[in-house]
Amino acid sequence: MVNAMEKIAVVGGGGGGIGRAVASRLCDDGFLPLLLDQNESAGTETLSVLAAKGRASKLWVADVSNRAQVREAFDNVVSNYGRIDLLVNLAGGTMYAHLIQDFPLSEWLAVIAVNLKGTFLCCQAAIPTMKRQSSGSMINTSSNYGITGGATRTAYAASKAGVIGFSKSLAHELAPHGIRVNTIAPGRTATARVMRNYTPESWAASEREIPMGRAGDPADIAEGVAFLASPASAYMTGQTLHVNGGMVLP
Repeated sequence: MVNAMEKIAVVGGGGGGIGRAVASRLCDDGFLPLLLDQNESAGTETLSVLAAKGRASKLWVADVSNRAQVREAFDNVVSNYGRIDLLVNLAGGTMYAHLIQDFPLSEWLAVIAVNLKGTFLCCQAAIPTMKRQSSGSMINTSSNYGITGGATRTAYAASKAGVIGFSKSLAHELAPHGIRVNTIAPGRTATARVMRNYTPESWAASEREIPMGRAGDPADIAEGVAFLASPASAYMTGQTLHVNGGMVLP
């Protein structure tokens, strides 16, 4: 069982660039981040980062869109640690981009599955434990595209807009049980996966489009997550926190 003074955070997508920054930042606030990621190699790299900070974390290799794998991971978390204080759902991505008339149904459904279905499954799996505790916080991930939409990104935009509506509805359901549900919406963020799609010149041009003159760093998103996970946001639920340098002003 966990040290009574240590808070347990489950971080879905903890092997990604933002996930790694979030897991590392949560350590600073007394959380023990436990990781879910289908990429074992990336997840193991995050474990090494956390070990360097003195945290003996664990990784469950799981596809968040697979109900059986999600349930098994959460059952293991509860069996080994006894509680879940925080759930951060970061797994997801654009994955495919097509004009709508050319969008293969299989690819559309794959995007919806990882971004929206995965968020649903992880929240659903955490709820019984949080209800038993009468406490907990969930942070789901949307995107600027969930507000603005984007040509060729219809599946991604739909899934990320869905995360906002889902989170607001869940906030209503869970507030009487002492559980908060909020959403973080990153804008363009300088992760390795995103930057693979740009040349140095096109990346610099894209940064000039942002009012603050630069793309976000994963650490910027991690600070937003830390705020939503902290007592400083104790009276916030059902809200969407935009971290985008002024790229979107809803």
